Amino acid sequence: MLLASAVLSFAVNALSPNGIDVIGKYRELSGSEGPIVPPTAEPDDPPFIDINVAQMEHAAGQALFVDARNLEDFECGTIPGSVNLPFEYLPEGDLAPYFDSVLAAPKDRMLIVFCSGEECDLSLHLARNLKLQGYTDLAIFFGGAREWEKFGLDVERRKQCG
Repeated sequence: MLLASAVLSFAVNALSPNGIDVIGKYRELSGSEGPIVPPTAEPDDPPFIDINVAQMEHAAGQALFVDARNLEDFECGTIPGSVNLPFEYLPEGDLAPYFDSVLAAPKDRMLIVFCSGEECDLSLHLARNLKLQGYTDLAIFFGGAREWEKFGLDVERRKQCG
């Protein structure tokens, strides 16, 4: 009876439009030698993470992803659930109130800062500024939006871009 119910369950699941995958569809790990680190990195910078760690943290849902690019690039495609904090448009003066209002997160929440990819150092500069403002759990995903998309991970697009 147990065997018959198991077979029936698998058959119903296989035919259902809302069926659950029996074998998960996971991407291959990058096999990289670690995170991408820019040549301008300094010893006291927040740690750099690779695509595997970024995806794991995103899946866990505890970290806040912070996109350091301008609004146009952010709207064209970003890591789902990210907050846009464009480094090039930071206001003059005290950044603490601005960061507090945009991030709306405690200073000990994990923040993963990113931008376009290896050619973009906005994430590095934004993370340094966040650290100066007292944010304590920071990481930099230097592979950025480009590496995220290259690995076939979901991208949130707020508008279609050319």
